[in-house]
Amino acid sequence: MVRPTRDGLVSGFVLGVVIAFLFALVIRFIPAEWLVDPLSRAGLYAAQVPSALLFIPIATAVARALGQSPRRVLLWARSGALAFDGLVLGFWPALYGHEGMAQTVVATLLLWAFAWIVVAALRFAPDEDSA
Repeated sequence: MVRPTRDGLVSGFVLGVVIAFLFALVIRFIPAEWLVDPLSRAGLYAAQVPSALLFIPIATAVARALGQSPRRVLLWARSGALAFDGLVLGFWPALYGHEGMAQTVVATLLLWAFAWIVVAALRFAPDEDSA
């Protein structure tokens, strides 16, 4: 039986909010044309798959520094980022720097990225037993 744990909750959640804020500032600089052009958009979607792996060393470093599970920190970080993006898209969408169709594509790219971060966490992030 799996024991419920809060391991990584605070550190991961805060890490996710910080990373999401930084990514929101970067997203502002993606040209709107790239977001609405189907071929460019496909490239942005494709880039999300390997990019999810970049979060593993970040979460692992935080987890090891605090004696926590890297996988749990990464999953909590994804939760923090998802909560941040959900609130910002709903209440302050201008933070992402896009409007209309481009803003909609930003939201879908974020959802796509979150899915791949979960895959990376479950498939590649060290578990507490191997941390």
